[in-house]
Amino acid sequence: MTQSSNPPFASKLPAMCNAWILLNEDDPSGTNYNSPNSAFQRLITEKVYQTNDIINLCFVDIVPTSNETFPTGDGSSHTLFLDHVTHPANPDGSIPTNQDYMEWIVRDAKQANPNIKICLTLLYGKANLISQIFPDPTNPDVASADAFAANVVAYLKHYNLDGFDIDWEWGNPGISDDTTPAQFKSAFSAIGKAFKANNLLLTMGPATTNNLDVETVNEHFDIIAFQMYFSNSLPSQFIDIGVKPDAFAYGAKFEAMTAIPNPTGKEPGYQTAQQAHAGMQTYGFKAVTTWRLNSQNYIFEQDQQVTLSKLVRGVIVKR
Repeated sequence: MTQSSNPPFASKLPAMCNAWILLNEDDPSGTNYNSPNSAFQRLITEKVYQTNDIINLCFVDIVPTSNETFPTGDGSSHTLFLDHVTHPANPDGSIPTNQDYMEWIVRDAKQANPNIKICLTLLYGKANLISQIFPDPTNPDVASADAFAANVVAYLKHYNLDGFDIDWEWGNPGISDDTTPAQFKSAFSAIGKAFKANNLLLTMGPATTNNLDVETVNEHFDIIAFQMYFSNSLPSQFIDIGVKPDAFAYGAKFEAMTAIPNPTGKEPGYQTAQQAHAGMQTYGFKAVTTWRLNSQNYIFEQDQQVTLSKLVRGVIVKR
């Protein structure tokens, strides 16, 4: 029987509330992670981590192994790498980096919520992200994919992380544009197999179906959280190319959709928890991932995420 491409969809995911965090950004301006009034500290003080199942940290790169990577190597294989983005100085003059932010979030989120999972989200706007792992990109060989997968597992285990999230979208360059279906199949089949053996998550936040290998998506991806704030036709598009709805989830957005709220005051310019939950019900989704928890609008974002988590879990929310 052919799966209908019309909602609601028969997702098999349980009730889950997840979110993305952008490591590069500090709000309010001039703060860093350790500032008492920072967006990052508010995640702790307002107990936001306790309302989430998965946090995805954006963005991680893929680079050849070297003496600066984990694991180290001679460049013959590839691994994950957080670029040396710097943040405002600490009172002692030290300059924290994205690497510090990642490690601090892992520490603080898991202390607040021992059941939370922390994943890294792959860059989407850099050329040849996936094709570079193959010596001959026209022949995406299994050995190179397996070596990359082993390095990714080692990296995630080393930093007490729980998975890898793929921001599958276009750009100039864009990951969905310059990855072939054969490269996708080789890379993510290897990662999927290695992850299952190590109890790690492989997830996706797609905005397009371009260059996906359907068999690989069906077999290896645990969550597909559609960027519904870009297009609400994405689930139907995935069904139409043969992707099963088992791992489908809703992608919400509490970050401002416009530069400022609508001047009429009637529509706020961003999604609310109630709107996101209504969308989930329309599409038959019990799981949601939200972009994001730390923009300039972080107080609204974090408060809405707490409310959304209660709605997802069936807790009555007073309006």
